[in-house]
Amino acid sequence: MSRYGSILPALVGALALALPSAARAQVGTAIDVARNLSVEGRAGIGIPAGDLADMEDPGFSAGLGVSYKLTDRLRVRADGDLETLLGKAIPNTLSAYPDLKLWHYGAGLEADLLRPILIPWRISAGVGAGATTFKFDQATSSNTYFTTSGFVRLGYHPLPLMDVFLQARAYLMFTKSQDFTGTPVGSKAWSFPLQGGVALHLP
Repeated sequence: MSRYGSILPALVGALALALPSAARAQVGTAIDVARNLSVEGRAGIGIPAGDLADMEDPGFSAGLGVSYKLTDRLRVRADGDLETLLGKAIPNTLSAYPDLKLWHYGAGLEADLLRPILIPWRISAGVGAGATTFKFDQATSSNTYFTTSGFVRLGYHPLPLMDVFLQARAYLMFTKSQDFTGTPVGSKAWSFPLQGGVALHLP
């Protein structure tokens, strides 16, 4: 009786240690497998900065993205964002700058700063390059400029096939001052979309 009495607690203890580890492994495997291909949608506010903030107020922003897992913690991605900025009043006049639409599109890399298979939270950062098209309201033409970008993201996956996230991105647009005669914009322009969104992961 004493022999079985000593074995039983040992078996119970081993089982208690094994079950959480197995559960974490199963959840981690499911999440990891589900992250091969991801598609996402996001929306929020677009904030102009620098010279651009002298002529435009913040407005609505929205974006779409797709990414593919290269390694456990590195993804390649393509993104498109639209910002609709609101023209400010021109000082000492009765006029206002026209509203402005910024169409951003590009590709880059995203790195997970935490191991996503271990915890439900996800922190990532990314960099990219592409182009931005400027289109003022009532203008008959548009201009497109080389653009670089970077972002940080805080995400949470309540389900293996879904993330919800908050994201802050910075766009640096290499503009040409001659295209913005009569405005404060020079050779560079900045904008900062702050967005929330949902990402769906496909195995």
